[in-house]
Amino acid sequence: MSHGGGVRALSSDLSEMLKEMSNQDLDMRFEAIKAEKKRREATLIIGAAGAVGKRLCHALSQRGHRVIASDRMENIPGTLKDAVSDGERPGVCVGGIDVTDSEALRALFHEHADENTTVWNLAAPLSVETAMDPTVAEAITVGGMEKVLSAMSEVGAKRICFTDSIGSFGAEAPRENATAKWLTENPQQDPGSDYGRQKRGCRELMDQFRREHGGDPRFAVLPGVLHSNPVWGNGTTEYALDALLAAPHQETKLGLPTGEAYVCPIDPDIAMPMVFVDDLMRGLIALQEAEPHELTEPENGYCIPGLSFTPNELFAEIRKHHPGFGFRVELDENMNKFANLWPETLNSSEPLRDLGYAPEVGLSEMVSFVLQAHEDRNSYTAEAFKAMDKDGDGILTLKDIEGHVRKRLVRGRTTSYNTGQGAMDLVMNQLMSELDTNKDGLISWGTFSEWYRNNSVEQVVKRIQASSLSAP
Repeated sequence: MSHGGGVRALSSDLSEMLKEMSNQDLDMRFEAIKAEKKRREATLIIGAAGAVGKRLCHALSQRGHRVIASDRMENIPGTLKDAVSDGERPGVCVGGIDVTDSEALRALFHEHADENTTVWNLAAPLSVETAMDPTVAEAITVGGMEKVLSAMSEVGAKRICFTDSIGSFGAEAPRENATAKWLTENPQQDPGSDYGRQKRGCRELMDQFRREHGGDPRFAVLPGVLHSNPVWGNGTTEYALDALLAAPHQETKLGLPTGEAYVCPIDPDIAMPMVFVDDLMRGLIALQEAEPHELTEPENGYCIPGLSFTPNELFAEIRKHHPGFGFRVELDENMNKFANLWPETLNSSEPLRDLGYAPEVGLSEMVSFVLQAHEDRNSYTAEAFKAMDKDGDGILTLKDIEGHVRKRLVRGRTTSYNTGQGAMDLVMNQLMSELDTNKDGLISWGTFSEWYRNNSVEQVVKRIQASSLSAP
């Protein structure tokens, strides 16, 4: 039976009602409708535990979005849990979701997503990781996207956002002012890598989803992402993060041994596009929140520009803070190949026109901010190291670490699990297995500071205690 007459009557009644309202009443109704629409919406982020994912979770939460953060990690980091709960609409974290597992994805979507859900698919290896194992990368990147879109279609979700990469551009692409539009207009160009071909495969799947399911796919072409986090992946543009980390270790102001000269893996005169993570978040959120009619680029694709520089330009800026910063060049075959393939700059006119986005962070501001974050972290790490290095020889032994653990960290109510010798043995065995990689019983400052970037003695103690207390 047709309901066309009823719908027309309802539309007519609504039209008459709106005509009788004052402008003030219309504005109030409009704001109420927008608020209700926002209340029903959620953002599901797949691959949320990565550097971009964590930041995006936090940025969206701060803007009032309810975020469902999923990742293949079984134990979601506390920083990610904090990121999704630090907002007016607390979200949820779901661990153990492998993008290659269709059933796990289907369960995730059926429990946490519906037609009002926006999806970000961030699950993909970096360029160098893809080159090392393209088969595994294909299963994660392209196979994962196919499974994500299938799960979306089951629950009626339409909007899918995807982080493409400058790795999609090959030798035929323009070196200056590259655009996402160029990728859509040159679908047969050779990106020169499995990484780029896999990104193209994802774009093709999203366009198919648009045609067959009425989807609303959007993609952002990302340059290298710069940030002050203590850890990152093994990509090409990450050379800049490696250099910024190395610089503070080449000074003796902490009273500890210095590091060696930084090894630059690419031609120091090759420029590559980058973006500081705060700018990136503004660009990605603008892409997600844009109304469909505002997006005029083919396949809703936009580059997210930031800044561009060569290694030599970066090193010159670093030397303004660390005059003794040293480096030598040892070219990495894959990284240097990609650096020479990819564009030097990205066009800024399209994202400014349609998204209202323009980058704000330049080279000097970025270098200053990131170096200060690393220096603060090094000072904290040095305090922890010196607290254990009683004789001040710059080397830790098992005895040094055990004394520190016993004196400072094992506290509180005593049980046979959490402060006994058995628990101490567990703590020390775990610490030495992570720190003493060459099994000589000695931990250098360099080894300790590298480990401390993503760990701490306190964290290991807490994990062992929690495990012991949960034991039957």
